[in-house]
Amino acid sequence: MNTIIGITADKIMEDGFYYEKVNESNLNAVFQHGGVPVILPITEDEKTIEKYLSFVDGIYFTGGGDINPLLFGEEPIRQIGAIDYDRDAFEVKLYKHAAAKNMPMLGICRGQQIMNIAAGGTLYQDIYTQRQNTNGHSPKFTFGGYEHHTVNLLKDSMIFNILKTDKIKTNSFHHQAVKDVADDYIATAFTEDGIIECIESAELDFALGIQWHPEIMFERYPVFCNIFISFIEASKTYSLKKN
Repeated sequence: MNTIIGITADKIMEDGFYYEKVNESNLNAVFQHGGVPVILPITEDEKTIEKYLSFVDGIYFTGGGDINPLLFGEEPIRQIGAIDYDRDAFEVKLYKHAAAKNMPMLGICRGQQIMNIAAGGTLYQDIYTQRQNTNGHSPKFTFGGYEHHTVNLLKDSMIFNILKTDKIKTNSFHHQAVKDVADDYIATAFTEDGIIECIESAELDFALGIQWHPEIMFERYPVFCNIFISFIEASKTYSLKKN
């Protein structure tokens, strides 16, 4: 049985046209660990979102640009970056519909942040201006698949059980981060300077948000394969229950 994973996309404008795209590393991370990736076009139509959820077995919220601070009750600060309001609105609705079905969800970087917002949490709009003693989290990589900083994992957490370690080195590509964790979530991994690097639901069977990018690390550092294996296995279990 194929395990179908719905993947969210970026929307960009080129040559006067809008395009929706996904970094190929996200597709490869699903393909190579037993899933079939399907890109979900951006829409605010809730009937269409329900149709998406009728044929997928898990949702993968990918990385991307900044999130509209109005979604968590704040006015934008000067350091806010590019915002895609349509993508934000779609992914919040997609999260809520998927959560209502207890469908497995994995969020990477921006994906973790949108899951936290959709569940009622907040973000730092810019970690370098809104908190003290922040280390470097957005270096100018030539290639982002290398280790950049240390992340400490709480024992007995989902991410600890997946990676089988309480300390790991990850890459980093962000200037926003989870601030207040949503009520139904717990923070389970942190950098040395205290940035939240992982959140996981205390209520849903599998809802995991990760701040780093394992999809471009797993080939060089196979330990990160376990994240995608666990997500796709959870999605397979969901599919069997659904059917």
